[in-house]
Amino acid sequence: MRIRGRRAHAQIEAGPVIGTTDRDGIAAFNGIPYAAPPVGADRWRPPQPVAPWSEPRPCRRPSAMAWQRAANFEAFFDALISGLGLGRVRASILRTLLRLAPKRESEDCLYLNVRAPVDADGLPVMVWIHGGDHTDGSGTEPFYEGRHLAAKGAVVVTINYRLGLFGFFGHPELAAESPEGLSGNYGLLDQIAALGWVRDNIAAFGGDPARVTVFGESAGGQAVLNLMTSPRASGLFHRAIAQSPSDSGRWLHLRRPVLDFDPIERAGERFATRAVGAEPGQLSRLRDMPADALNELYREEEELGRHFYPAVDGAVLPTTPMTAFSDGAQAPVPLLIGYNADEGSLMVDFANAAGAEFDPSLPVVETLARSHGSADAAAALIAAYPGLDRGDRSAVTAHLGDHMFGVHVDHAARCHARDGHPVHRYHYRSVPRSPRQTAGAFHAAEIVNVF
Repeated sequence: MRIRGRRAHAQIEAGPVIGTTDRDGIAAFNGIPYAAPPVGADRWRPPQPVAPWSEPRPCRRPSAMAWQRAANFEAFFDALISGLGLGRVRASILRTLLRLAPKRESEDCLYLNVRAPVDADGLPVMVWIHGGDHTDGSGTEPFYEGRHLAAKGAVVVTINYRLGLFGFFGHPELAAESPEGLSGNYGLLDQIAALGWVRDNIAAFGGDPARVTVFGESAGGQAVLNLMTSPRASGLFHRAIAQSPSDSGRWLHLRRPVLDFDPIERAGERFATRAVGAEPGQLSRLRDMPADALNELYREEEELGRHFYPAVDGAVLPTTPMTAFSDGAQAPVPLLIGYNADEGSLMVDFANAAGAEFDPSLPVVETLARSHGSADAAAALIAAYPGLDRGDRSAVTAHLGDHMFGVHVDHAARCHARDGHPVHRYHYRSVPRSPRQTAGAFHAAEIVNVF
């Protein structure tokens, strides 16, 4: 990396890029492509190589974010704002700002951002994977601006990847055109492609490609565990941090049902029939549809939309991450993992008490019995969380936090330690200072302190 005035210059494999520097000596490169735009015939294909360029490419502005589902967005942030204990005026202002915040959404979203000290040389690298249920969010969110971590001596990379319908759609016609007979998991393949870009290019920004830490929160935390158990990501990172790894889609499989979830290819066929009719050749007609029209239908089809998540396909994701950890098949890298004391406080008003994967209208006791295998198991859970069957708020909050986040932390940490790998575990309990605060150490509360 070379500095000329307030500009930072770097030469990467695809061509030269130009970023900016600030008065604190941190260089920023925004919107560097790590894969070709996944549009047209490349919609629902694994990420393709970037077309190289010869002239210096300005990388000063973040890219568009991936298309967003925005499911439960208003309910989640309303619970957050209410739980923070803000005054009426401040809460109203924050709600308005969130509602009016500009969003640029596009299929052309496979870009990343780099922050590094201008004199960086052989520094450790941190690659951030954002949260958002694999359906929302972006690596360009202001919360993830990595200059403070860079100032502490790291090269920080934040990425966008395909989400929801565009990132995890499965369909038999997609499998038919795949050399491996696979479909889905395109968003996970994007994450792996971004790590490949880091391996091949990060030295140009002063980073050490042999010291890469992948870290993420919520869906990003689950993505870290997915990467630890995907053979395609082997060797691309050397340490891992999973913050509140979620259960988003952990029950999904490519070609077999689980609980009341279809195989994702069957759900994909049902979605395609809704969108373009049942006649053969659904894929070509889906690829001809405008992205915004597809995404609007995805938002409307709530029952089908809950199927488009990372799924076990036997290759990219050979098995569920928790099974892989049970079997000792995870990457043997040092792991920092943890969750927050009140993870469920922001979900309690719109999630089923038995777990967010279930329709909120389903009865709790029967759902627990079905999902855990017996009425005795349901009774044991209710005994552990007294009031869960009645919808007691504190019981539901505690159960959701443990069911959606805590059990993954506990199981992965124990298995990783059993196998002799370094494990560092945390439990985040910091609460914002307000006498009216009711959300506790809520989901994602730690992110501000991390960054």
